[in-house]
Amino acid sequence: MTETPKQAEARRRRWLTLGETVGILALVISAASLWDSHQDRVQSRAGSAHEKAAPVAPLVLTASTNDEGRTLKLAATGNERVIQTQTIVFPKALDLGNVDTVGNPRIEADWFAGALRSAVGAARTRGRLPVGVITRYTDNGTDREDTAIYDIGHGWRTRLLQSDVPTLEGITLVAHGNKDLQKRLDARWLRSHPAKA
Repeated sequence: MTETPKQAEARRRRWLTLGETVGILALVISAASLWDSHQDRVQSRAGSAHEKAAPVAPLVLTASTNDEGRTLKLAATGNERVIQTQTIVFPKALDLGNVDTVGNPRIEADWFAGALRSAVGAARTRGRLPVGVITRYTDNGTDREDTAIYDIGHGWRTRLLQSDVPTLEGITLVAHGNKDLQKRLDARWLRSHPAKA
Protein backbone atom coordinates (compact mmCIF):
# COMPACT_ATOMS: atom_id res chain seq x y z
CA MET A 1 0.00 0.00 0.00
CA THR A 2 1.52 3.20 -1.11
CA GLU A 3 1.25 6.50 0.65
CA THR A 4 -0.50 9.34 -0.92
CA PRO A 5 1.32 12.65 -1.00
CA LYS A 6 -1.07 14.00 1.64
CA GLN A 7 -0.31 11.13 4.00
CA ALA A 8 3.46 11.56 3.55
CA GLU A 9 3.19 15.25 4.36
CA ALA A 10 1.11 14.53 7.49
CA ARG A 11 3.71 11.99 8.68
CA ARG A 12 6.51 14.53 8.20
CA ARG A 13 4.58 17.08 10.25
CA ARG A 14 4.17 14.63 13.13
CA TRP A 15 7.85 13.97 13.56
CA LEU A 16 10.14 16.69 14.82
CA THR A 17 13.39 17.19 13.11
CA LEU A 18 16.61 16.65 15.07
CA GLY A 19 17.24 20.41 15.20
CA GLU A 20 13.78 21.09 16.61
CA THR A 21 14.28 18.42 19.28
CA VAL A 22 17.61 19.89 20.36
CA GLY A 23 16.04 23.35 20.48
CA ILE A 24 13.21 22.18 22.74
CA LEU A 25 15.67 20.36 25.05
CA ALA A 26 17.80 23.52 25.30
CA LEU A 27 14.69 25.52 26.19
CA VAL A 28 13.71 23.05 28.93
CA ILE A 29 17.26 23.07 30.38
CA SER A 30 17.36 26.88 30.33
CA ALA A 31 14.02 27.08 32.12
CA ALA A 32 15.20 24.61 34.79
CA SER A 33 18.44 26.54 35.24
CA LEU A 34 16.54 29.84 35.54
CA TRP A 35 14.23 28.32 38.16
CA ASP A 36 17.17 26.94 40.14
CA SER A 37 18.91 30.31 40.06
CA HIS A 38 15.74 32.04 41.24
CA GLN A 39 15.39 29.61 44.16
CA ASP A 40 19.03 30.22 45.17
CA ARG A 41 18.43 33.99 45.22
CA VAL A 42 15.28 33.59 47.31
CA GLN A 43 17.10 31.40 49.84
CA SER A 44 20.07 33.78 49.94
CA ARG A 45 17.80 36.76 50.63
CA ALA A 46 15.96 34.83 53.32
CA GLY A 47 19.27 33.88 54.93
CA SER A 48 20.63 37.42 54.92
CA ALA A 49 17.31 38.78 56.22
CA HIS A 50 17.50 36.24 59.05
CA GLU A 51 21.06 37.30 59.85
CA LYS A 52 20.02 40.97 59.92
CA ALA A 53 16.96 40.22 62.02
CA ALA A 54 18.83 38.03 64.51
CA PRO A 55 18.95 40.01 67.74
CA VAL A 56 22.32 41.01 69.16
CA ALA A 57 22.82 39.67 72.66
CA PRO A 58 23.14 42.58 75.08
CA LEU A 59 26.55 43.42 76.43
CA VAL A 60 27.07 42.49 80.07
CA LEU A 61 30.22 43.66 81.84
CA THR A 62 32.00 41.68 84.52
CA ALA A 63 34.54 43.03 86.99
CA SER A 64 37.49 41.70 88.93
CA THR A 65 39.21 43.60 91.73
CA ASN A 66 42.82 44.80 91.50
CA ASP A 67 45.08 46.88 93.70
CA GLU A 68 43.55 45.63 96.97
CA GLY A 69 40.05 46.62 95.87
CA ARG A 70 40.96 50.10 94.65
CA THR A 71 40.32 49.25 90.97
CA LEU A 72 37.72 47.19 89.13
CA LYS A 73 39.00 45.70 85.88
CA LEU A 74 36.07 45.47 83.48
CA ALA A 75 35.60 42.86 80.77
CA ALA A 76 32.92 41.98 78.24
CA THR A 77 31.27 38.59 78.23
CA GLY A 78 32.07 36.57 75.10
CA ASN A 79 35.47 36.10 73.47
CA GLU A 80 34.42 37.86 70.26
CA ARG A 81 33.69 41.15 72.05
CA VAL A 82 36.53 43.61 72.58
CA ILE A 83 36.03 46.85 74.54
CA GLN A 84 37.53 49.85 72.77
CA THR A 85 36.53 52.85 74.92
CA GLN A 86 34.25 53.59 77.84
CA THR A 87 32.69 56.64 79.44
CA ILE A 88 31.76 56.41 83.12
CA VAL A 89 28.95 58.78 84.16
CA PHE A 90 28.36 59.62 87.84
CA PRO A 91 25.23 60.91 89.62
CA LYS A 92 25.03 64.72 89.62
CA ALA A 93 24.91 64.70 93.43
CA LEU A 94 28.61 63.82 93.47
CA ASP A 95 29.50 66.83 91.29
CA LEU A 96 32.00 64.83 89.23
CA GLY A 97 32.76 64.94 85.52
CA ASN A 98 32.62 61.91 83.27
CA VAL A 99 35.69 59.70 83.04
CA ASP A 100 36.82 58.25 79.70
CA THR A 101 38.99 55.16 79.35
CA VAL A 102 40.73 53.92 76.21
CA GLY A 103 41.98 50.36 75.84
CA ASN A 104 42.05 49.68 79.60
CA PRO A 105 38.44 49.28 80.77
CA ARG A 106 38.31 49.93 84.50
CA ILE A 107 36.75 51.88 87.36
CA GLU A 108 39.05 53.37 89.98
CA ALA A 109 37.96 54.27 93.51
CA ASP A 110 40.06 57.44 93.37
CA TRP A 111 37.77 58.83 90.67
CA PHE A 112 34.88 59.24 93.12
CA ALA A 113 35.91 58.22 96.67
CA GLY A 114 36.21 61.73 98.15
CA ALA A 115 32.92 62.94 96.66
CA LEU A 116 31.12 59.76 97.67
CA ARG A 117 32.40 59.97 101.26
CA SER A 118 31.22 63.57 101.50
CA ALA A 119 27.80 62.63 100.13
CA VAL A 120 27.12 59.58 102.33
CA GLY A 121 28.92 60.58 105.53
CA ALA A 122 31.38 58.72 107.71
CA ALA A 123 28.76 56.53 109.39
CA ARG A 124 27.99 54.58 106.24
CA THR A 125 30.50 51.77 105.73
CA ARG A 126 28.96 49.86 102.80
CA GLY A 127 26.74 50.65 99.87
CA ARG A 128 26.11 50.79 96.16
CA LEU A 129 26.98 53.58 93.79
CA PRO A 130 24.98 53.74 90.54
CA VAL A 131 27.02 54.73 87.49
CA GLY A 132 26.28 54.98 83.79
CA VAL A 133 28.66 53.07 81.54
CA ILE A 134 28.80 53.86 77.81
CA THR A 135 30.86 51.16 76.13
CA ARG A 136 32.08 51.21 72.55
CA TYR A 137 33.20 47.73 71.50
CA THR A 138 33.65 45.40 68.54
CA ASP A 139 31.55 42.28 68.24
CA ASN A 140 32.93 39.86 65.63
CA GLY A 141 34.39 42.84 63.77
CA THR A 142 31.22 44.97 63.96
CA ASP A 143 31.41 48.26 65.87
CA ARG A 144 28.70 48.57 68.52
CA GLU A 145 27.80 50.80 71.46
CA ASP A 146 26.06 49.87 74.70
CA THR A 147 24.71 52.18 77.38
CA ALA A 148 23.76 50.77 80.76
CA ILE A 149 23.46 51.58 84.44
CA TYR A 150 25.50 49.46 86.85
CA ASP A 151 25.72 49.48 90.64
CA ILE A 152 29.22 49.44 92.08
CA GLY A 153 29.39 47.62 95.40
CA HIS A 154 31.76 49.50 97.72
CA GLY A 155 32.91 49.65 101.31
CA TRP A 156 35.28 51.60 103.55
CA ARG A 157 37.99 50.32 105.81
CA THR A 158 40.49 51.86 108.17
CA ARG A 159 44.18 51.06 107.88
CA LEU A 160 47.17 51.97 109.93
CA LEU A 161 47.90 55.66 109.25
CA GLN A 162 44.98 55.77 106.82
CA SER A 163 41.29 56.10 107.48
CA ASP A 164 38.38 55.72 105.14
CA VAL A 165 40.14 53.68 102.47
CA PRO A 166 37.57 52.81 99.78
CA THR A 167 37.28 49.25 98.55
CA LEU A 168 35.39 48.19 95.45
CA GLU A 169 33.66 44.81 95.47
CA GLY A 170 32.18 44.43 91.99
CA ILE A 171 29.44 45.61 89.65
CA THR A 172 25.84 44.59 89.01
CA LEU A 173 23.88 45.35 85.86
CA VAL A 174 20.76 47.41 86.61
CA ALA A 175 19.37 48.31 83.17
CA HIS A 176 20.30 48.88 79.52
CA GLY A 177 19.27 51.89 77.44
CA ASN A 178 20.63 55.33 76.65
CA LYS A 179 17.38 57.29 76.93
CA ASP A 180 17.60 59.85 79.75
CA LEU A 181 20.70 58.16 81.19
CA GLN A 182 21.62 61.00 83.56
CA LYS A 183 18.01 61.41 84.74
CA ARG A 184 17.61 57.69 85.46
CA LEU A 185 21.00 57.59 87.16
CA ASP A 186 20.13 60.53 89.44
CA ALA A 187 16.76 58.97 90.29
CA ARG A 188 18.46 55.72 91.30
CA TRP A 189 20.94 57.65 93.44
CA LEU A 190 18.10 59.50 95.25
CA ARG A 191 16.22 56.27 95.96
CA SER A 192 19.16 54.87 97.93
CA HIS A 193 20.58 58.20 99.17
CA PRO A 194 17.66 60.47 100.08
CA ALA A 195 18.48 64.16 100.30
CA LYS A 196 19.49 65.25 103.80
CA ALA A 197 16.97 67.51 105.54
